[in-house]
Amino acid sequence: MLLTAMLDGSRADASTYTAETWAELQKSEDRKRMVMPVCNVRAIAKTRGPVTRYFAHYKKAGCRVDHGGESPQHLAMKEALKLCIDRVPGWHAIVEHPHPSREWIIDVLAESDDFTRRVAFEVQLSSQTPEKYFARSQLYFDSGAFPIWLIPRQLEYHETKVPVVVTGFGKTAEVPDDPSELLALPAVQNFGMAGDSVGAFVEALLQKGPSWIHGSPRAQAEAQRAAAEAVAAAAEAERRKQEAIKQAIEAMNDLSAAPDSAFGQHTVRTHSDTYVWGSITCCWDCEEPMLVWDARTWAWGGGMPRLQVKSEVDQKRFENHPEVHRAVDAWISAARPDVPKAVIEKRRTKASGRLYSAFVCPSCDSTMGQFFISCIRSEKWSVLGSPAVASPPAAPVVPKPVSQPPAPIVPKRVAAAPATRTRCRIHGTPKEECDWCQNRSSPRLGKRY
Repeated sequence: MLLTAMLDGSRADASTYTAETWAELQKSEDRKRMVMPVCNVRAIAKTRGPVTRYFAHYKKAGCRVDHGGESPQHLAMKEALKLCIDRVPGWHAIVEHPHPSREWIIDVLAESDDFTRRVAFEVQLSSQTPEKYFARSQLYFDSGAFPIWLIPRQLEYHETKVPVVVTGFGKTAEVPDDPSELLALPAVQNFGMAGDSVGAFVEALLQKGPSWIHGSPRAQAEAQRAAAEAVAAAAEAERRKQEAIKQAIEAMNDLSAAPDSAFGQHTVRTHSDTYVWGSITCCWDCEEPMLVWDARTWAWGGGMPRLQVKSEVDQKRFENHPEVHRAVDAWISAARPDVPKAVIEKRRTKASGRLYSAFVCPSCDSTMGQFFISCIRSEKWSVLGSPAVASPPAAPVVPKPVSQPPAPIVPKRVAAAPATRTRCRIHGTPKEECDWCQNRSSPRLGKRY
């Protein structure tokens, strides 16, 4: 079913006939010379119902072209589009316009009178695969015509977009006696155009031009492919970066050692509730060794805190506190290592420009990233200073000569050793009213204040 046929080389449009002229065509001798477009098989003028007029094959035999079955609803919508296009100044409609290759036909082609602009309207009332939408739309883009699909319902989501107008008018909808009534149908679009009805949309589209931002299906596919390649390249770059970081961490740990394993155990006493850990590591740039450290204060209700090296630090960090520096310097005086301690200076991050305090190599001034410092394994750290120092080991017992008789054992009253005083964090000198200063049993925390 088509609205057009060829008669002596001219197009015969069924929508331009009245009931009387159509009846005359069906009885005239001209009907024998009418052929279908594209396939050139003899055509016949037919009528369905009171208003639907169309051309069909006189005999299907001999036609090798898939014209596609068209319902009365399809024909009515094409006729309505033609009426709307023809009333827009500077535009004219061509119904069932064949491509020069004769491979496909545009339902309704809107062409400007100066032949510089073309819009292809396709009425698609039956289901169609996304691939067919993309292929046909690309053909229209390549031929210089902007495609518009008029469909009864929304398409399923797909990352590739085609211009569609959802009208709600399908193959089972009632066909009006006047096809122009279809121009009042709603026009739900997937691109920014004015007009809430089919007629208003078509007029705005022809007068202002399409505002389509997605491009042709081929251009969208190329953009999607480029985006996927960019994502894959970024993922590969990130993988390589993480692999390089992992290798750098392993190399740093291989070149690191605990201070007590390198220079013996020389834990110094700190003057506050501060614990200091240290590690001997090498600069990533000049490979010179240096001492880095981490510090933490003792918390109420617990013993020695666990080593937790921070991966990020601010401008003020506890490792740069004078008390911590005194503990590190005291350890250096006691252990006499042949490696210098690192320097702490203000540096800025490359990504955000944030200012922070970083360990710096004393030999080449390279920044030792805190993230890498935090990745030094725990066995590469040892305690440099703490509030309490372990007592020295007891002197070995020298046995008495066997020749002398053993002296008689006289029991003595051994005085009890003075209780170890629990140091109070609040008072510099002991206070009588403070349970912690007086080392009383079960001290009440409130008494400390």
